[in-house]
Amino acid sequence: MKITFQVSLYPVGRPDFKPPIDAFVASLRADGLTPRVHETCTIGAGPLDEVLAAVRKAYAAAAAGGDAVMVLTVANGAPTREELERLNPR
Repeated sequence: MKITFQVSLYPVGRPDFKPPIDAFVASLRADGLTPRVHETCTIGAGPLDEVLAAVRKAYAAAAAGGDAVMVLTVANGAPTREELERLNPR
């Protein structure tokens, strides 16, 4: 099943919070996903099992470096990439 996902990572209590977020997104890319980073979230799509495995791995690495909160939304039948671009112009 192909899904669309939206994920946000919040490294808690870390004065330099950007490196864990950058590493999180890099991990998703290394696992074959093509996430698009927005100001407050990262959006992508792929097969459910692959997305969940990649997100789990990326979150485990982020949490190993300190406290981290992750919010994940998963949907099948979600808007297409073109619809998302129209709804969220950059």
